[in-house]
Amino acid sequence: MDLLDLNRSSLDLNLKLMADLDEAHLDLPTPCAGWTVYELLRHQVESTLAFTASIRHEDVEAPASDDLTVAYRVATDAATEAFREDGALEREAEFPGYGLRRGRELVVGHFVDNLVHLWDLCRALGVDSTLDPELATAAYRMARHFPNTPDVRGPGKAFALPVDVPEDAPITDRLVGLLGRSPRWPA
Repeated sequence: MDLLDLNRSSLDLNLKLMADLDEAHLDLPTPCAGWTVYELLRHQVESTLAFTASIRHEDVEAPASDDLTVAYRVATDAATEAFREDGALEREAEFPGYGLRRGRELVVGHFVDNLVHLWDLCRALGVDSTLDPELATAAYRMARHFPNTPDVRGPGKAFALPVDVPEDAPITDRLVGLLGRSPRWPA
């Protein structure tokens, strides 16, 4: 599966899970420190809009709807279209807080972020959080190249500090541990 297909698959899995959300789920805590399901969904919408704006060299648009599931669907469709534009993966784009990045790096960031947030959402809802092995393996290989520096990892940064997970643990556990989540986080 190529990078663009990996990204779209992670988005579609999030959309499928979000389709079953109701008002009662929005206040549930998530593995993202201090975030409820509502705040996690808001982040996914806002970050997807930011990735799209960066790749297109435009201002960030407002969400398409107050319904975060609808807003996420619209945002993910726009991101998918933007990432698939001719030359988008090779062009440099400014991403807030990270400077100039090639489009390919932005897609990697978007893919890993959305896949791990799928895990976060599953854990918050108390449903099976085992990620598709192909997606998790690809994300793990990509995320191992993310810097382990204070400007990228720690409180208020893109990722938390890694959590120790045995090397023989399932790939889902290794991925979420690499990105600062305890695989045993309780819902």
